[in-house]
Amino acid sequence: MLNSLYYTLLLFSAILGAIIGSFLHVVSLRFHTGKSLGGRSHCLSCGARLRWYELIPLVSWIIQRGRCRHCNAKIPFDVFFAELFSALLFAVIFARSFISSHKILLSGDYLFATLYLFVVVSIFLIILFYDVRHKIIPDEFNVVLAILTFVGMFFFRFVDGVFTFVGFHIPSLSHILAGILIPLPFALIWYFSKGKLIGLGDPKLMVSLGFLLGVRYGWSAIFLAFWIGTFTSFILIGYGVIKKHLSHFSKDAILKREVPFAPYLIIATIITVASAVSIFPL
Repeated sequence: MLNSLYYTLLLFSAILGAIIGSFLHVVSLRFHTGKSLGGRSHCLSCGARLRWYELIPLVSWIIQRGRCRHCNAKIPFDVFFAELFSALLFAVIFARSFISSHKILLSGDYLFATLYLFVVVSIFLIILFYDVRHKIIPDEFNVVLAILTFVGMFFFRFVDGVFTFVGFHIPSLSHILAGILIPLPFALIWYFSKGKLIGLGDPKLMVSLGFLLGVRYGWSAIFLAFWIGTFTSFILIGYGVIKKHLSHFSKDAILKREVPFAPYLIIATIITVASAVSIFPL
């Protein structure tokens, strides 16, 4: 009975993630453009209003083969990817107890922490979508996330490797200072390099990472982000070198391509929350 409920809620979390991810992708596209989030959805090519069955996350894109039903224009793959990626993150967040400790937890404290993390991840997703497209993190999102995680550290923490609700408590001094200690080295790098080596938006994002994870798990997430980023960069450089022979891109242009770091920070943070992985001893 418990297993059936668990898998039902896991599926629900994935579906919820796809729905929210679809909306957040639209938010990231319209943010700072003057466009309202209200009104009916429409095709960006022909302007035709979309019916409800054309807006079902993942399913509509697959059935329509990535094209508009009215004008046959291509629907960008990033729409489908945003929905799929969001569904995966929400499912991972719900399943974090099983991922980290192989235990199925459905207590009220665990589910309340899950809802809290869904909100945090939703803001993460907006930042990720926006940063990938514009190579910048709006301060508005960082401020909201910092407030949310600062308040959250007084109610949530890791217990036996599982992020859960523990009621109001005073976090350790190191946890409180994590919001300063973790981003500080990178803020200094930004300052002394005059923004050439790292953008200021990333240290601002690390403030929330510190409040959410604390020093131990926070630094683990930072190192994991660099590993993921390095691996991904090698893949992108390899792809760019191949593409260079098929297009006009020069080697310098390939190596100088700007790669946003926030997505790696966000992915590493989700992995750390879900797995409680730490490269540091207790």
